[in-house]
Amino acid sequence: MSKKRKYNEDYVAFGFTFITGSDGSERLQCFLREALFEKAGTLPKYGFVTTQKPFLEASYKVTYNIAIQKKAHMIGETLIKLCSLVMTGLVCGIEQRKKLECVPLSNDSIRSRITDISANILEQVMKEIKALPFPFSMQLDESTDVSHCAQLLVYVRYMHIDAIKEEFLFCEPQRPQTYYKV
Repeated sequence: MSKKRKYNEDYVAFGFTFITGSDGSERLQCFLREALFEKAGTLPKYGFVTTQKPFLEASYKVTYNIAIQKKAHMIGETLIKLCSLVMTGLVCGIEQRKKLECVPLSNDSIRSRITDISANILEQVMKEIKALPFPFSMQLDESTDVSHCAQLLVYVRYMHIDAIKEEFLFCEPQRPQTYYKV
């Protein structure tokens, strides 16, 4: 005999609700992943909100600039957002400042966005390379990171729409070589 658990309203705090099966049984349903509950207003009702498109786009654009400038990820939240909020509050008013507070710029958000941007760029370059009717060239280089670990850098050069493009393809850490004395 299997023990059946009944749904408890406290489960909502953990992002779960229940659905009733065709046999009348209650099954847990994670509403954080279901668009149906988002459309029905269940997520906002319990304090879970999705990032709106302008805020998400702003987050990606700030992330891109942080990456281009090679700054620490935490600068997004500790300096950029702080300064933006101060300037917006002074110039545009408190209501606009409150809107700007919704732009996600935490260290983890920046790291995640940089990963997304990098994957997207790599995907675009790979599509262009695969569509080439002629060869391309690769250049390998070695560098070291801040902890003096060797890194293999790979660049690719190819023709794309009447222009030569040179793109960074990837960077891989190299394992230290073990040398044996003979």
